[in-house]
Amino acid sequence: MAHVASHPASRSEVGKRQIVAGAVGGLIGGMAMAMFAMLLAIGRDGFWSPVRGIASVVFGDSHYGGGFDAPSVVVGVAGHMMNSLVLGIVFAVAATLLFRKARPMTVWMLGAMYGLAVWVVMMLGVVHGLQGSNLLVDALPAWGWAVAHVMFGVVTAMVFTTINRSAE
Repeated sequence: MAHVASHPASRSEVGKRQIVAGAVGGLIGGMAMAMFAMLLAIGRDGFWSPVRGIASVVFGDSHYGGGFDAPSVVVGVAGHMMNSLVLGIVFAVAATLLFRKARPMTVWMLGAMYGLAVWVVMMLGVVHGLQGSNLLVDALPAWGWAVAHVMFGVVTAMVFTTINRSAE
């Protein structure tokens, strides 16, 4: 009976640790982004407008607004956090495969660029294409959405590198 030597996964392989680190990073980055966006929205359409804006993309303009509406808030938060989790995993896979030897600060800067790319694709592409009224897009000024998405990317990258390196 031949014995097959086991070897640890190389750093270029995406494993459970990287997936978990990306998922956790995405969730925490998504929370930071949401808090910033909601606080910025107070001076516009109201605190809940970014979250309810997500629901309005899916269920129509009547779900938009700055006041608390449980169904719209739950759908908006769930949708945002689901996207954050998936986008965190996408970041983790890309960072592991493409930048496995990069220093943490480099990965954090890549996270900022990733966040901006997510903003362009999601807000200016997907949301703009799905919601003719632009309620979600207009819930914050463009600079606010850009900053919020950079926060998402940087926090996601910071959590990813922290978890990924602490497990080595």
